[in-house]
Amino acid sequence: MMIENDTLVKHKILGYEGLVDGVTKLKMLYTGERGSEFQYRIKILGQDKRFIAPEEDLEVGNKEKEKEMQSKFKKARLKRKAA
Repeated sequence: MMIENDTLVKHKILGYEGLVDGVTKLKMLYTGERGSEFQYRIKILGQDKRFIAPEEDLEVGNKEKEKEMQSKFKKARLKRKAA
């Protein structure tokens, strides 16, 4: 089952939280041999780069916190456009 874009996730090992920003198909897995063809791109508030992680390293967060984080990303995006 695929995790949908803009779903709040937390990395089980590294502890960061962010929103799913799509998937990346990889020829070689940089986070270890997992047997999956793709990893999720995770956008993190205040970070320019995206993190990647396989699904088994992610846990889905609660919907209330997800909506709060989506709102923060939207505000940050609007602020950058206005600057």
